[in-house]
Formats: sequence, C-alpha cells, structure tokens
Amino acid sequence: RCPYHSWFYGLDGALKQTPHLELDKSAFPLHEAQLETWNGFMFVRLADQSSAADTEPLTKTLAPITERIHRYELDTLVTAQTLRYSVNANWKVILENYNECYHCAGVHPELCKIVPAFRRNGGADLDWDKGIPHKDGANTFTASGVTQREPFPQLNRDEQERHKGELVYPNLMISLAMDHVAVFTLWPESEHSTRIDCDFLFHPDEVAKSTFDPEDAVSFWDLVNQQDWAICESVQRGMRSSKFEHGYYAPMEDYSLDIRNYIKRLMGEKLTKAPHND
Repeated sequence: RCPYHSWFYGLDGALKQTPHLELDKSAFPLHEAQLETWNGFMFVRLADQSSAADTEPLTKTLAPITERIHRYELDTLVTAQTLRYSVNANWKVILENYNECYHCAGVHPELCKIVPAFRRNGGADLDWDKGIPHKDGANTFTASGVTQREPFPQLNRDEQERHKGELVYPNLMISLAMDHVAVFTLWPESEHSTRIDCDFLFHPDEVAKSTFDPEDAVSFWDLVNQQDWAICESVQRGMRSSKFEHGYYAPMEDYSLDIRNYIKRLMGEKLTKAPHND
C-alpha cells in the first residue's frame, strides 16, 4: 500500500486498487527488479535486462570466485554479530583500500604481526588464490592468531592455515579465515559518505556451543576496520583539496585499477590500459 494515496499492489508488482479512481491498472505496475542469489547473498539489478550495460548472468560473473572459495560453504554459515560503520569516504576509495596491501605495514601494525607477509615488498607478490600465510603458530584473524573454534569442515590444508579475500563488485568484500568469515557490504550515501555493514559468519555447530564467543575475531576486525576507515577518510579529505587532480598507482596496486575498469565498462566507455601515474 502506498502511504500517500493508498494505491494497493500485489506481491507481483501489479496494481490492484486505486481508491476513488477508475484507470487502466495494467499501465501502472511497480518497476521490475532482477533478483539472484549466490552463497546465501541476494543480488539485485535495478536496470532492465535490455538496457543494462552488464548483462552477464551472475553465476557466470562470479564463477571464478565460486571456485576459489567453495569449500567455505558460505550458504551454510550463520551471522553471529554485525558491526555498522559510517565512513566519510567515497565507496570507491574503500574498495581500492581493500584491493591492495601497500598500506598495510604503515596502517595495520597489529595485523602485520599476525600476517608478516603483508609487510614484505609493499604487499607485492601476494598469492590470494592460495591464501596469505599467517606467522608460525597462527591460523586466523584474532589478536593472538589462534582461537578455540574448529576450522570449517571442508577446507583443504592451505585454507586451514591461510587467509583469503575476495572483492565482488560493486559493493561486497569477503575476508575468509579458517573459522570465520567477515563480510563487508558497502552502501554509498553520497559522493563522500558510505555506510558499511560488517557481518561475522560462523559455522552453526560452533555457534550452538555454550562456550561460543565471537569477540576474539570481532574485536580484532574492529581494530583493523577502524584503521582502514580513518585512512580512507584522510584520502577523501585530500581528494577534496582544490589542488587535487589525480593520484599515483604503484605497481603493487594494480588490482586497485580494476575499480576504474569496472566503472568504465558499466558506463560504456572505451577501455584503455591506464598508466601507473594516471
């Protein structure tokens, strides 16, 4: 029911009732939206299929990611806790931050103690497909690098000992440890403001235990998150300077260029290989 003039619609979007009016109801349906699901997440496309710049089926688009993380069985996990943030930065700045670790040594000292590989070579040569190794004796993202929780049951040896990360354009970031998954959903609110929902997923068998406590993972992630949001806000302030024209992409930030290619493709612009200093 529309709260303004009390027009009533069916769940299929068809207009059913128009108080005090006689009109062709078939001419005023709700707008259609395409909906698909993947690993327990819902994806919505608001554009018409015929007019959308990117018409590739979701399953095909996400097939490489599905292959890399299928043993985590995301659709069987449950949300144990959610953190919500309001970040004064454009959503693309946040995605670029997630897509590189050149900043990690200077911004995330606690994280680098658990994952020393983030310090080496400015974060270059990280094998995200195989996963990023923790320090000796550590196997997850907590302040100590360990936890009482069991690994997800289907993981291979690398996945039990390493950390993986995936970016699903345009607004989903997934970080996978052996016992929990941190999922970030970005909701742009303006050109310089983004709301972020950070959901923590765990295996239902672990959540059902009387001793279950997600705080070791949640508190560590909250620390890392706050560090990232602060540096992204600093970048945003710099971009608002009257002197700002463009930044500089170092070679180890090549993945951060993807966001520009993604936006160009959706806007129908001709793709060109961007130089590192553009």
